[in-house]
Amino acid sequence: MKRIYHHYKLWEDQKEGFYKSVKNKNNYKDLVISFFNNEEDTGRFMSLVLDKWVVSCEQNLSNLSMNRVAWIGQAACFINNGTPSLTTMYFWKFLDYEVQERANKQAIKTIKLWEQNQRLKVTSRIGRLKDTKKGYQMKLLLN
Repeated sequence: MKRIYHHYKLWEDQKEGFYKSVKNKNNYKDLVISFFNNEEDTGRFMSLVLDKWVVSCEQNLSNLSMNRVAWIGQAACFINNGTPSLTTMYFWKFLDYEVQERANKQAIKTIKLWEQNQRLKVTSRIGRLKDTKKGYQMKLLLN
């Protein structure tokens, strides 16, 4: 996958306050825990990140050197209840291991869906690479 870059002023997460710091993190503890404990909400909001934050997804999910699973989970939590990324990271350790594993698996599914959609964009624009190579001459029968 080719890395996609965008200026930070275009990132939806930046504009909405995803990276802001808060003075009293404890106000968010119950929000983070209840969000990740709700399997349906977790999956739904991870998918919503792909629809709502197109530029931020390109910037972050095309970066294979970062923790994309954590980013998509933090972004989903932010869209759900406004918890900034660092605060979500802090309260992640309070979740049961099973809840963390379930959320991570859902994040991986969401990232794979995003990657598949990216491949479809490229394929529709340039075609599949192996189909564009000339391996043999085709004979067209015209009547």
